[in-house]
Amino acid sequence: MIDFRLCLVLLLKSTYDRVLVTGGAGFIGSHIIDALLNEGASVWALDDLSTGSLHNLRPWKGSRRLHFRRGSTLQARVVDALTRRVDAVIHLAAVVSPYVSLKKPTVVKSVNVRGTMNVLDAALKAKSKRVVFASSSSVYGNQTALPIAEDNPLRPITPYGASKLEGEKHCEAYFRTYGLSTVALRYFNVYGPRQRANPYSGVIAIFSQQLRKGRRPTIYGDGGQTRDFIHVSDVVTANMQALQTRKRIEGTFNVGTGHPTTINQLASLIATLVGRPDIPPTHSQARTGDIRDSYASVIKAKELLGFEAEVELKSGLNSLLESIS
Repeated sequence: MIDFRLCLVLLLKSTYDRVLVTGGAGFIGSHIIDALLNEGASVWALDDLSTGSLHNLRPWKGSRRLHFRRGSTLQARVVDALTRRVDAVIHLAAVVSPYVSLKKPTVVKSVNVRGTMNVLDAALKAKSKRVVFASSSSVYGNQTALPIAEDNPLRPITPYGASKLEGEKHCEAYFRTYGLSTVALRYFNVYGPRQRANPYSGVIAIFSQQLRKGRRPTIYGDGGQTRDFIHVSDVVTANMQALQTRKRIEGTFNVGTGHPTTINQLASLIATLVGRPDIPPTHSQARTGDIRDSYASVIKAKELLGFEAEVELKSGLNSLLESIS
């Protein structure tokens, strides 16, 4: 069995020894911090703990190389103070649910856009060497040309997707106008340890919980919609390669596997892995804002970042399900 913890210890030495990770106590952010600290870097983590948890950083409690600050990217002075201490920034802090954004679009715009501008302003003033921005496949909306390449039309269908696209545009503007090195990574469907089991992002954990209790998992819509599920360790690798490369690689990159999986296939695979293939799913009305088909073209990331996902879905799911059993 693959030990995914080992995947977080990268062989390449990071270009930067001091890094700020916004959203550092969150699902993806905490895994990135693991990788940075394992490399010997010093890390400053900013998180308001609205969805993140200090439990995710517990292995590094007492480390002199991890500096945690509770706060928000909306606090410009806090962002400025932290950014002055580092060489580069990995910016993940955001309201990350497309469905929350349907109910609270102004909150999402404030956090995801204003917060990103605060990070870019601070990085510019501090003469940071690079900002790696966590974007999303939500910027694409519904697509008919598949797999989805970075130059596909951008037509988000939720305020969340729109906010991520606006963040990308600000990154591009700061590069073109001021020369600030910025890289935007468009994450597809990330899964793995520490992911919150909520109706929007933790579908794998929810399916497994329902099946283990002998309940039929609920699929919204007919289940034929496709997604590109990528393990968090691969996402960490993409971030580290975007950070460490000395190439001039400003722009946007898909972070996915390139392999589509239907939600029906996902439910069936999880049922088999937890030993309940006898329990079929039930179907409910499709949710507003759901995208029909989404899986990545990974050519650009492979050619320019040297990034290619390595964790096969069945192995990744098996490891995750064991960790939450």
